[in-house]
Amino acid sequence: MNSAVPTRRNDIDWLRIIATYLLFVFTAARVIEAEPLPRVENISGAGPLSYISVFIYQWLPPLFFLLAGWSRKASLQARSGMESFRERFLRLVVPFFTGCILICPLLAYTELAGGRPMRTGTSGESFISFLPDFFTRIDIFSWAHLWFLAYLFLFTLLSWPFFTWLLGRKVMPLKIGASFVYLPIIPLSLIRIATGGQMTGPGIFAHGRADFLYFFLYFVLGFLISRYSAYERAIHQEYRRAGMLGIGLFVALGLAASDLTGHAILMVSSAAGWCCVVGLLGFSKAHLERVTGGCSYLRESSLPVYILHPVPVVFLGYFMIDAVHAGILVKYLLLIVVSAGFTLAIHHLLILRIPGMRWLFGMKREQGVGESWKDQASSRI
Repeated sequence: MNSAVPTRRNDIDWLRIIATYLLFVFTAARVIEAEPLPRVENISGAGPLSYISVFIYQWLPPLFFLLAGWSRKASLQARSGMESFRERFLRLVVPFFTGCILICPLLAYTELAGGRPMRTGTSGESFISFLPDFFTRIDIFSWAHLWFLAYLFLFTLLSWPFFTWLLGRKVMPLKIGASFVYLPIIPLSLIRIATGGQMTGPGIFAHGRADFLYFFLYFVLGFLISRYSAYERAIHQEYRRAGMLGIGLFVALGLAASDLTGHAILMVSSAAGWCCVVGLLGFSKAHLERVTGGCSYLRESSLPVYILHPVPVVFLGYFMIDAVHAGILVKYLLLIVVSAGFTLAIHHLLILRIPGMRWLFGMKREQGVGESWKDQASSRI
């Protein structure tokens, strides 16, 4: 274990906060358009909100995993052995099961009742009678968005020996040019091509090997960028060009997807995703590092908001689609604002105030200026 005391990075915290609240933008688009999980292969002819959700999906999940890998360095420096395992278990596994029990059945049933066909089942079934099927049938059970927590815990275990070994070695001075910033595009593209780039299987198996390996590489890349400051400096120098390139590639993909082969689409989308992530990393370092107001509260809310956010979006969305007589853009913006406010209200009025709720949602029992540097490190996903 490295004896250096890890310090918080406001820019990384803000980037995680922004990514968390962008989930409302992403999920609301899917609900309003009544679309399944967006795939870049289907972008041609998509509606405007589907285009937004496909664009966000190319870099938002990768960004979450990269930030988690980044924060893993501080967590390993703060704790070791069983203490570190316990912290990861409480931070990831406990809220995963909390969400699977409290959140996922509501989401699955609401999709059924709202007219979006599930993998199996019939509409008109009561929620109470639906519950046994949900928890006992593998073709119906779904961990929904909580796959992120499951993957992250597995990534933590798989990477543990390698990350510990790297932390025990002296960091050699490196000179990294701008071209090296784009190097990860090669393995990212190869992973998606080699595995077909598809999510396969029903329910709990909705994410296949392509996503597992693809996101695991982002997790490892996040740790490496945190470990080797030379690479971060190169990102900071290149982030403007990388960000513009990522947006440009995605626009070009949207215009020409129907004329490209499957492998070409996977390569371009992988490149666009990585370039957007690089652009966001550099932007946050340049503009958010000194922004402190509200960071602590919003940072702490990130995990509960992640777990809770689909419920108000889905419930309010199905209500607003028919009840609110306005254009699709007005409905979309209203759904984002109202569902985000509702989720924060649940966090503030219930999770922070009811005994035991903080533990169930993976939060520390205490907060504030008195927290130790170990607690600060462990508060990062």
